[in-house]
Amino acid sequence: MKVEELLWRLVDKYAPAPPAYSMLVRPTWFDHAGDLVVVDGPITWETPWLTEGGFSHQLPAGTHPVYAGTCAFPPQDEDPEAFWRTVTMVVIPLTEPYRIERANWDVAGYHDVHLIEDFAVLWGEEAMRRSLPHVDDASSFVRDARDGILAKGPRHRKDNWTNVVVDRETGANALVFPVHDSEYVTGYEIVDDEGELLCLVLAACG
Repeated sequence: MKVEELLWRLVDKYAPAPPAYSMLVRPTWFDHAGDLVVVDGPITWETPWLTEGGFSHQLPAGTHPVYAGTCAFPPQDEDPEAFWRTVTMVVIPLTEPYRIERANWDVAGYHDVHLIEDFAVLWGEEAMRRSLPHVDDASSFVRDARDGILAKGPRHRKDNWTNVVVDRETGANALVFPVHDSEYVTGYEIVDDEGELLCLVLAACG
């Protein structure tokens, strides 16, 4: 099984197409958004000025590929043909696709609300600490990323996000994704029989 096939299998599991019911928004496209460098501590996908003490996931230290699932989003009061791309799913595979395929995917999502709005940051604890202090509950790079994405305007493109190195010594970074029209995040940890995390699926919900 190739990575692309794995991604769409995961979509079919957690965000099935109609008429199946799903609270998750099904992505239309998938792209490699970049790699997340984890130094130590857990990672989370959050809106820093809104998400307080949300859910996190313990990933091993190292560099992990991040795949972003997107769909078109036409904002209100704007040209309906001027679509923005909004990220509805993030997948971080930590091993070969065949191992993930063989694992049990029937896992529960978050048991409580993990709020987001407009833009959400995927980062580890080390990157978050290195981004301090925050002004108005957001670090400057988040505001800059948000402003940069908005300045480009609505386009049919596959890179409507920003990858920022927060700590040059360790390489710890953060990926800032637009999550327009989404209100909260849920997440699924796919593990093997020994409890080793094989794949993390994060989904933005409306």
